[in-house]
Amino acid sequence: MNKFQVAGLFCVCRHSDSTCIQNIIHISGVGLRETIRGRLTDSGATAADNDGLAERMASYVISSKADNTNKKYFANFNRFKAFCVSKGFPYKPADPIHVAIYLTHLLDSHASFHVISAAFYSIKWVHEINCFSDPTSNGWVKSLLEAGKRLNSNPIKKKDTVDSEMLISLCDKFRDTSDVLYLRDITMILLGYAGFLRFSEISQLKCNDIEFKEDYFILYIRKSKTDVYRDGKEVLISKGVSSACPHSMLLRYLDASGQDNTLDMYLFRPVNRSKGRAKLLAANKQLSYTRARECIVEKLRLVAPTLNLGTHSLRASGATMVANAEGHDNINERCLLRHGRWKSSMSKDGYVKDSVEKRLSVTKKLKL
Repeated sequence: MNKFQVAGLFCVCRHSDSTCIQNIIHISGVGLRETIRGRLTDSGATAADNDGLAERMASYVISSKADNTNKKYFANFNRFKAFCVSKGFPYKPADPIHVAIYLTHLLDSHASFHVISAAFYSIKWVHEINCFSDPTSNGWVKSLLEAGKRLNSNPIKKKDTVDSEMLISLCDKFRDTSDVLYLRDITMILLGYAGFLRFSEISQLKCNDIEFKEDYFILYIRKSKTDVYRDGKEVLISKGVSSACPHSMLLRYLDASGQDNTLDMYLFRPVNRSKGRAKLLAANKQLSYTRARECIVEKLRLVAPTLNLGTHSLRASGATMVANAEGHDNINERCLLRHGRWKSSMSKDGYVKDSVEKRLSVTKKLKL
């Protein structure tokens, strides 16, 4: 691709520069542009327009999937491609028997079902976007995918949950601190808990995504896992009455870090400590998942040392606390789903750990 073709593709991309670059790589890597150009020529389209039209069409086709999905599929298809090249097999389009051989190779290697599934759907993706015959629709290939699920699946080990009392105890420990690092971590914990936030939603929050009201505040979630068309979601969080009030903790953090809700900068950024004083980095850089997890788990273990915790614990803990609370039946189910940005009650139930009392209520209704 020459510099003029790259420039043309950048003009039609509606994403960030980094996403445009990734799209160019993915388009080139799966041969989509060449496939479309060939089909345009076969259709009788004007040759002078084919290059620009192929670039734009390929960019739009790639954009039909989320950026991270494209990245995942591209990486997994490249592994399949390397395997085929080493064996002398064609890979685009691929023959079903060669896909079956590759999946058998993964099964022989004791690859997890996650790896086998990723390989299956990446091959399917490349063939679909190039309008090739789909080798994954073959009966043997589909059976090998199911075999991976039966033989190589690992049991899901869900993280433990914390409760409001634990978080109040944690905030009591830091009631008088003005250290930015501690306030940042505790604010992330409280927002994740009260807003049922995923880590990706926490890390993408910007200062100007916050709107304070008299008795509550609003978080604007620009991009969510279930918000595939990027419409954005609003999460309302009320003021509390304890030391773990998310409203007051957020204000403390903003004040200590020298931020306000007019800044177009990430709310939670890396911290630099110099001469005993912690300060947010001036660069507008997101906090990494690895570092955030370390900080969050470290703080939570101060009040829950024996639990198996992670960033996912916050979303599950908040949902579990509400579901098991007295008077839960009076909470509008639609409001609960909206607050957690779940598509259905089935999705929500996967996050909730029912209390012993709730589970025993089933047989208590029998009045035996």
